[in-house]
Amino acid sequence: MSAGADSIVITGVGLASPLGLSVDETWRNVVAGRCGIGTAPAMDGPLPPGADAGQCPPLPADFAPDLPRADRYLRWAIEAAMRDSGVLDRLPYDPTRSAVMLGTTLHGMRTGGKFLRDADYSHLRHFLSGAVLNDAIGDLPLQGGRMTTCSACSSSLGAIALGVTLLQQGQADLVVAGGYDPISEYAWAGFNSLRLVSGPPLRPFTRGRVGMKVSESYAIVILERAADAARRNAKTFAVVAGWGESADAHHLTQPHPKGDGAFRAMRDAVTRAGIEPTQIDLIAAHATGTPDNDAAEAAAIGQLVPTNTPPVVGFKSHLGHTLGGAGAAELILSGCALRDSTVPPTANINPAEIEFDHIHLATTAAPATIDFTLNTSLGFGGANTSVALSRRPLVAPRKAAQTVVITGIGTLLPGVVGKQQLADVDLSKIVCGVVAEEAYESLLVARRVRRMSTYVKLTLAAVALACRDAGLNDPTTYADTTAGFLGTMHGSAEYCRLYYGQIVNEGAAAANPLLFAEGVPNAAAAQLSLMLGLKQSCQTLLGTRTSGLDALRLAALRIRAGDWQRAIVSGGEEFDLTINEAYSRCGTRGDDRGSFHNTAGAVAFVVESAEAAAARGATPLATIGEGIQLSGKRADVKETVARLAANFADQPFITAPPGASWLAREEDAGLAQAGANAIPILLPEVFSATSLAALAIAITRKIESRFVTLSTDFGGLATALQCEVA
Repeated sequence: MSAGADSIVITGVGLASPLGLSVDETWRNVVAGRCGIGTAPAMDGPLPPGADAGQCPPLPADFAPDLPRADRYLRWAIEAAMRDSGVLDRLPYDPTRSAVMLGTTLHGMRTGGKFLRDADYSHLRHFLSGAVLNDAIGDLPLQGGRMTTCSACSSSLGAIALGVTLLQQGQADLVVAGGYDPISEYAWAGFNSLRLVSGPPLRPFTRGRVGMKVSESYAIVILERAADAARRNAKTFAVVAGWGESADAHHLTQPHPKGDGAFRAMRDAVTRAGIEPTQIDLIAAHATGTPDNDAAEAAAIGQLVPTNTPPVVGFKSHLGHTLGGAGAAELILSGCALRDSTVPPTANINPAEIEFDHIHLATTAAPATIDFTLNTSLGFGGANTSVALSRRPLVAPRKAAQTVVITGIGTLLPGVVGKQQLADVDLSKIVCGVVAEEAYESLLVARRVRRMSTYVKLTLAAVALACRDAGLNDPTTYADTTAGFLGTMHGSAEYCRLYYGQIVNEGAAAANPLLFAEGVPNAAAAQLSLMLGLKQSCQTLLGTRTSGLDALRLAALRIRAGDWQRAIVSGGEEFDLTINEAYSRCGTRGDDRGSFHNTAGAVAFVVESAEAAAARGATPLATIGEGIQLSGKRADVKETVARLAANFADQPFITAPPGASWLAREEDAGLAQAGANAIPILLPEVFSATSLAALAIAITRKIESRFVTLSTDFGGLATALQCEVA
């Protein structure tokens, strides 16, 4: 397990899949060799004749009937997991110490399709991942923060790894973790445009395999420290023994042909577990059935276990590819294999057709002694995550906590390029709207960026400025020890709208593969890994105004724990008229007493351990201290901010309020209720980048020597992060 903490255990599981509305129903069908792919009448748009996909069985008609599909099924899985853990009716922890960390690829995308079809902006209230979480959680007493991460199809395993970090670093006592993605014409059309969707059944690792099946799942695990779970006599489903993450830094949609990144993720998970690869008793492979992915993964498994390879199972042969839910769903099924001492079969396989001699693909269910399992998920942009499970808790030596410092700042706003201009500019003169591309095009390689969305370009340009400021003149020198952690509220909004609009108007077969690949939420993180050759984890927090500051906070936790040496952190947004209109129509922008005015922009930081910075002769600009996120209902922002501020007595708060909106007024009222000293920095609204811009200003202008940066979100979130200027 990850060094420096108590074992992390899974005490409850919940799963809705094409093979059932519960973990046990899905597991029984998997063991029986069944496949859940069919005609998929719940698809939100028409598919070409003969096309199929996977969809979950119907929920009871009276279960949250007014919620969109994703939100409704996600609530079902969360409640099932909490019930299984024994915490649904009575939460045994402080609600403010009970957090949610989920992964997704497409969040509330189906509601975007509804908007494009009928131009009703109210559908977009459920579009962002933050809104999906709020809908799914409802009245459950989970107030310790709510975040959604995206690393494409490895998102939910990445969320579980982040949940482990929150527990081990003392940020929470219970974490609801996992992932989801609804069945969607958006996803089916996109993968079909890339020629990755199979007509015949999904047959991983076989000769003549032709592709994947698009599907859906909603998979949740309850994570706790083993000692805490034991004190309340909770049962243990499985132990999270170790995790590993990596980036291929190879291609936006194609895996490294030798499985280099996948191997490193697997190796790191096994190393953190403190075991040898030969001790793995079952490998749950990503196994999409696509020619390149399976070949790369087979190569990675061969590097990890060159001889005597353990049984391998491909759960997607049963469930289809459930995108952001896949990693967590398959991890739960591996936990069932561990629990029941059973190697499950891979469906649709003739053993004589297996292409790779060293892949011992299980084709029939069989009893076996299983002490350790290894799951791997691989996503677009070369995002790889592996998680090892074990039967028994493991203890590893503690590492000394690392000091976390900021060594570089990059800012890109209208009329502001770089840290020096940010230090000198009259903030009231920053205009709203787009950032002229000629202001930053010299920071980018024109050949590589011509197809990228504006959000991605802005993010990469801000990162280039931060690296220059940090003295990372050749960042590739540090690529093996540097991660990427980005935040965005809206991502590549224009590309997403253009791509989806074409599907709505012309049908699924008209999907544009370029817009699909470049418009996914994790596109900037993937392009960042390619631009700098980063080999560590590259992922994105989505869907909230706090996501930029949350990315900085979580990156600091990983560095403090010794899991990373260095991270590139950014928050970025593009300017989009549809987004502006949506905020106005939905009443979020303001009321008759005020509003906010938004702009495009990105802010990036280079964050390192003090030891790593000193080793390369870097000068720290500031030190990052403690951080916290709390959540409540939209109507309770004032109380949430007041509770949060009470954790930072006598420290001034740097705020970046969204204009004169209701959220700004609630933020001010909460700080006043807590008796906190607020220092507002008035900027145009840049959503995820607003609080990062305020932090950059506070550091460069040395407004205070020690302070707390605050960010709030329209859904009821509040995040705070301490900082001390060097």
